[in-house]
Amino acid sequence: MSEVEYKGIKLKGSKLLLILPLLGTLGGALWAGFEGYARWVAMEKKINEYVAPDLSNFTLRLEVLEERIVSLEDNVSTELRTVKELVGSAQDDARTIRIDLRKNINEVQDQVAGVDRRSRNMNQEVRASLRQTETDLRTMIDHASDRFDSKRTAIESDAQRRIELIDNKLSALETKLREMLQRALDNPLAGQ
Repeated sequence: MSEVEYKGIKLKGSKLLLILPLLGTLGGALWAGFEGYARWVAMEKKINEYVAPDLSNFTLRLEVLEERIVSLEDNVSTELRTVKELVGSAQDDARTIRIDLRKNINEVQDQVAGVDRRSRNMNQEVRASLRQTETDLRTMIDHASDRFDSKRTAIESDAQRRIELIDNKLSALETKLREMLQRALDNPLAGQ
């Protein structure tokens, strides 16, 4: 038997009585550390497995719109070439077909204006589609960021709760040990 003294309290008996609670406390702390590490690894795995959404559909839409714009530009070029040819041939007969020529020019101008209107509308549609795509992408990024923040907050609050629980249990254990020690010291038969 040996005698251990801690803060003025003498305890007779095996040193094992002091070593067991210390080992229990260390074991609990190690368990909490390993559990926290396991959760961290699981969170990191989920983050690494995140796959960005497929945006190939938007790329296809843009390609179709670009093809339409090129087609419209080709149509306008073709129509302008036709007008030039009409004007060239009309110069020879300018005096005789002056009224007809003015009528043809006005029709071509109306066609060009119509093509121009369609081109502007198509340009506005492309821009609106690009803005919508950008808005959708930003929304998806914000949503993913919010989900990540909420998961991180949940992990942090769970870790804090576990720390508080361990602290409470350690305080209760310390109080219980003090009471047991005091009862042992107060026992009149303890000195015999």
